[in-house]
Amino acid sequence: MFSKTIFKQTLRSNWKLWAVFTAIMAIMSAVVIAVYDPKMIQGMIDMVKEMPGFADMVGNQMDSITSLLGMLGESFYGMQAIILALIFVIMTANTLVSSQVDRGSMAYILSTPIKRAKVVRTQALYLITSVFCMFLVITIIGLCSVQVFHNGLWGTAYTADVKAAAEVLNKDNEDVQANLLLILNNEEALEAGAEAREMEKDTYTAYLNLKLTNNAYEAAAEVLDKDVDEISEDPSLIKKNDKALKAAADVMDMEPMMYGAMLDQIIAQNNLPDEQATEMQNKLMEGIKAAATELDMEAAELMTDMGKIKDSEKAMDSALTASGLPEEMFIGIINGQLANDEITLDNGIDFKVVDYLLLNLGAFLLMFAIAGISFLFSCVFNLSKNSLMFGAGIPVAFFIFQIMSQVGSSLEKFKYLSLNTLFAPGEITGGGTFVPQFIVLTVLGTVLYFIGIKVFKEKDLPL
Repeated sequence: MFSKTIFKQTLRSNWKLWAVFTAIMAIMSAVVIAVYDPKMIQGMIDMVKEMPGFADMVGNQMDSITSLLGMLGESFYGMQAIILALIFVIMTANTLVSSQVDRGSMAYILSTPIKRAKVVRTQALYLITSVFCMFLVITIIGLCSVQVFHNGLWGTAYTADVKAAAEVLNKDNEDVQANLLLILNNEEALEAGAEAREMEKDTYTAYLNLKLTNNAYEAAAEVLDKDVDEISEDPSLIKKNDKALKAAADVMDMEPMMYGAMLDQIIAQNNLPDEQATEMQNKLMEGIKAAATELDMEAAELMTDMGKIKDSEKAMDSALTASGLPEEMFIGIINGQLANDEITLDNGIDFKVVDYLLLNLGAFLLMFAIAGISFLFSCVFNLSKNSLMFGAGIPVAFFIFQIMSQVGSSLEKFKYLSLNTLFAPGEITGGGTFVPQFIVLTVLGTVLYFIGIKVFKEKDLPL
């Protein structure tokens, strides 16, 4: 099937090139993981949103980098890993066959009793194995980095406010994380937590209450064997099950009856008559528009960061006058939005190992197919320059077409000219469709290797 002797010889000749590219890619992956900070990323997104032209160019990509996996998918697996792996594949595939024919070393190998078919199969096996091992190493280093820098695999990554509050309360981080009421019920811990999160005290209080509410929903969802989002949309499900009600009440440190009464208020608020809800929404929008005019910015932009209203006394006065809403209610709405933003940041490290493994599998399959192209032309041509012309030119063209398709809607059709389109990290991390693309890459790569092997077996060589 293949020659161990030739495989070992090929390995000795090419391991340094493989090691260099693998080390660079693994280090780059680890660095992206290490420096990832949800708050910093959110700040970058907000800054980009203030640059309309650039925001239109990057499109939906900004929304996908709010999580660690999204950032890895868009930056590392969307660009750096593909470029470096592409260079490695082109260089290696050319070296394995056409370069040896060009130099005359293939004549020496074929002068041995080893058959031509076994030689070319061995070279194909080395190319596939080297690419697989490359992404295997990157996967392992990536998983280790996620654990070391973010406790993303096991253990708990405690937020800055929990650490600060635990120090004030003289308790373990784990105990404080499990019972956020310890922070809410201690003024000094509340101030320390707010300072650690760089938030105002009332906004931080709203964040803790929202976090507790979500934790209670999670406890109830576990009892009901339902999705948390389903409970959030319809909290009345909790009241229909005594065990779920008690589990949620325990999180809030309440008696089930008292927590049930609180749920009634939440349910009533969620079920406001359409006319009343519309009126409230219209009043809020009038307030936001007035504040935006005072701050000399667009209302849509202000809605993404309503904290700016609180930072300006004039903007707040304008908003209250225009909306007619009580100050306490208007500030409560602002605090609710800011609290939601903070929880989104907390979820930024949400690291799903399966999705990460799929990212690496997808990158490998893309390189498997592209390596098949380079290997095919390495087998077709006897001159190294001709092999590189097509074996490098076509994969590089695919990469360029993919980049062009992302520049703007006018160039989007270029994605249909690129094999790289079949590997879409955003589809993997965002729960989209990717299995058919993986199958196409696998079949295409396999066919290309078989054609390359067949061509090399049957063609005339300048021996």
